[in-house]
Amino acid sequence: MCRIKRFFIITFSLIICENLSAQNNNKDFYLIFDSLSNKAYEYEIGNGKVAEEKVYRKELKKNGDRIFYIKKELFRNINKANTIDTCNIESWPENNISNLSELKRKLDTINALYPYKVYPNLFLIEKLNDSIFVRYKVKWEYYLG
Repeated sequence: MCRIKRFFIITFSLIICENLSAQNNNKDFYLIFDSLSNKAYEYEIGNGKVAEEKVYRKELKKNGDRIFYIKKELFRNINKANTIDTCNIESWPENNISNLSELKRKLDTINALYPYKVYPNLFLIEKLNDSIFVRYKVKWEYYLG
């Protein structure tokens, strides 16, 4: 009986996730990635010890992929599959910028295992200086609620 119940819960969750993904397929979501920021956050590393990490971190892998972290969230820009755009910051409408907390809240409500399926058109906007930004299409791969 417990297996049947578990099967229905998992199936229902997957249906909801696919439905939400279908609703979001045509919509683009944009998050700010402030690589110039020195903001840090604290997190527990075990045994009551606390470590500090920068909120915004970026890594370049040997294969050319760019890995972005916003706190504990991991976003990947696949070098071969995605293009990069450079634009002037004044030309960007601020009402198109999403809030990471709101996107995570939506993931929490549906208990999504794969954030990139819910947000297939997700872009990070990296501020290079006061007037120029770079837009990366990313895949949200890692999610800690």
